[in-house]
Amino acid sequence: MERKVLSANERLVVELLLEHGSLSRSALARSTGLSKPATTDLVQRVVDAGFVAAVGEVSSARRGPNAVHFRAVTDLAYVAGVEMQPEHVRVAIAGLGGRPVVELDLPRDDASPAAHVAEAVRRAAAEIGLGTSELWKVVVGTPGVVTPDGDVDFVSGHPDWHTGQRDRLSEALGCPVQLENDVNLAALAESEEGRGADVDSFTLLRLDEGIGAATVLGGVLLRGARGYAGELGFAPAMASSDRIGASETGYQSWVGRAAIDALAREQGLNHISAEDVLTAPDTQTDVAKVRAEVVRRVAALVVTVSTVIDPQRVVLSGALGEAGGVRLATEIEEVVSRDSPLRVQVVPAALGSGSVVSGALALVIDDLRDHVYGMPAAAVSPRAWRHRRGDT
Repeated sequence: MERKVLSANERLVVELLLEHGSLSRSALARSTGLSKPATTDLVQRVVDAGFVAAVGEVSSARRGPNAVHFRAVTDLAYVAGVEMQPEHVRVAIAGLGGRPVVELDLPRDDASPAAHVAEAVRRAAAEIGLGTSELWKVVVGTPGVVTPDGDVDFVSGHPDWHTGQRDRLSEALGCPVQLENDVNLAALAESEEGRGADVDSFTLLRLDEGIGAATVLGGVLLRGARGYAGELGFAPAMASSDRIGASETGYQSWVGRAAIDALAREQGLNHISAEDVLTAPDTQTDVAKVRAEVVRRVAALVVTVSTVIDPQRVVLSGALGEAGGVRLATEIEEVVSRDSPLRVQVVPAALGSGSVVSGALALVIDDLRDHVYGMPAAAVSPRAWRHRRGDT
């Protein structure tokens, strides 16, 4: 059966319920500025259409009967967010509310990347009684370069991840699939509910096996013309390099995990990890020397990014960024301020290992709602509505 297309006011009611969880008719009237009779009529229409349901009476401190509260029906359609990494595949499925209703982490096996992702999504969907063809869309975060049309172009060190993954996944799952760079998705998550939520511009710098960055300017993710924006692993760390644009001579070879391991070995520290280098106390002199060099190199990377983008904030993420935490961020900011004219805030990411999946869901949830409700949310968002009414 074809669903009703919501009017602007009907969509506003649904958006308010999605934002707040549940509200009474009186609360909805106050939020919209509409009269109580008009609000009652609106609520009844969206209830009759199946988009909203009553959740029962909620006690009030005021005298009189308890108010009936309403919630948005969120199980009308589902999307999946996926993180594809060499060691594992992480999946989360969400309904119209945008919050995961099932999450799954599946270690990688010898299957092809597309086959492994498909199996992980199948298992997650089965947990809530769905087939994968019932998903409206699957958004997959992957390392490497993703082209503007949403397919893999290049993943350094992983020759089995190549062009055509999107179509293979779509065929295996029986639903539309969109690929996106994993660092971009982590930045989207931070812009929604992390360290980028309170600034107009920031660059997320991922420090891990490889090096990557993603920049959000004015709420818009900077992807670049061909998807290579932020692929700092290829940027030459030293002008004297014979191979310009190769990962083995770029920043990845200078500040990636293997580079930190090499620095530790030069100091005779053969049995500690890169995370150990970043978390050891200053009293361990040899380790502190290695960390000081790591700080210097990452600071140089921050300067490089800042002189091109000039973000208000640089957010450190990835396994190494998380391990270093506040101390690493503070030390990098101090070196940048000491050795350059730049003044950029450096902070650790607020979101952890689930940020890529969270970003994937954030990327697709508005489109899912527009598809189901038939009225673009941008025209009736509660925040914009309050602004038009002059509310704070």
